[in-house]
Amino acid sequence: MTQLGTHTHAMTARQRGWSLAAVIVSTVGLGLSYGIGYPLTALKFEQWGAPGWLIGIAGGMPALAVFLLLPVLPRVIGRIGAVQSMLIGCALTGLGFGLMGLLQTVEAWILLRFLVGAGMTFPWLVGETWINTVTGDSTRGRVMALYVMGLFSGYAVGPLVLNAVGTDGTLPYAIGMAAMVATAAPLLAAWKLAPALEAHPQSGLWGAVKLAPIAMVGAFAGGVTELGYFSLLPVYSLAVGLSSAEGLFLLSTLMVGGIVLQFGVGWLCDRLSRDTVMIAMGLAAAALALAAALVADQQLPRIVLTFLLGGAVLGFYSVGLIVLGTRVPTAELAVANAAFLMIYQAGSIVGPGVAGAAMDIWRPHGFIAVMAAFAVAASLLTWWLARRRRDAPVSVQCLGRGDGVRP
Repeated sequence: MTQLGTHTHAMTARQRGWSLAAVIVSTVGLGLSYGIGYPLTALKFEQWGAPGWLIGIAGGMPALAVFLLLPVLPRVIGRIGAVQSMLIGCALTGLGFGLMGLLQTVEAWILLRFLVGAGMTFPWLVGETWINTVTGDSTRGRVMALYVMGLFSGYAVGPLVLNAVGTDGTLPYAIGMAAMVATAAPLLAAWKLAPALEAHPQSGLWGAVKLAPIAMVGAFAGGVTELGYFSLLPVYSLAVGLSSAEGLFLLSTLMVGGIVLQFGVGWLCDRLSRDTVMIAMGLAAAALALAAALVADQQLPRIVLTFLLGGAVLGFYSVGLIVLGTRVPTAELAVANAAFLMIYQAGSIVGPGVAGAAMDIWRPHGFIAVMAAFAVAASLLTWWLARRRRDAPVSVQCLGRGDGVRP
């Protein structure tokens, strides 16, 4: 184990609290930089007259950076330390935003979006590993819910900030850089409270997947449904006869519901079997999506159901992270979290593509049918994996954490 950072078993309750607070607060800035970067790129490319396929490539560059970096990042982070890694990532992302303001060309921005994505990967991976390493199992659900609420709150605020300041001038890029300063500042304050991360994990990415397969189901289902709804809910709304303003309002309702309800999801995870919560999440996501489609012409019911649907959709990601921290040994958390994020990214690529194709085949309800089908499949797969684990020999079941493992 690397000597950088704090060994968590020696931390007092107060130190754990400050350590967790620092990384949770920092993630709001990370989410804000995500929320600004994606729409800013699309709007500027449109302004420059770039074709749609090029806008798509630019939008995919951060995900490409994640895929290329994550296989090697856990070992790198283990060698240089948690806070150091996160600060390097913040610096790279801030540099990327600064250069985007100076180099106003399509070609430069494609490379700079890769740089920004690479930088963001450091605090994203380390932040989630940090929380799962430091928190105890009895409060893991609520703590991880606060993290997810912070991340997605920043993400949701990003487009609003960009809408307020516009895309011209230096202000959008200055805010992107300021968001990374806001990410870094709490980490500097908690430097001595960062956990020590393993520099030489025994598991590779596939080995980490096998340690917590139910967590990976949550990652993939979260990527599919989140990006599916974020990408196509406004289009679906238009297709069922709503206005563009009503469609965008539904998307905002989905995101707000997801953020507000996450603490309740975490609370359930601290009191019930996490497998059971994951199964219920999938069934709820499917039922709510179908119900919302049936009452699409009734304003209040569709708003209420979409709000609740947001809690289930974002719940896949948070419950997946909670299961990851429960089942994976501390020394393997960084590489397991890397696998989790890669599978989440894969889901975020699959979701919009498959749902969009389904909408073309059965317009407009193919979109909802596919989203519901993925959610049900996540529940069924979770049930099968949980049953398989219960039937496995005791020696196999005891691979998880030693801090009060909950199924």
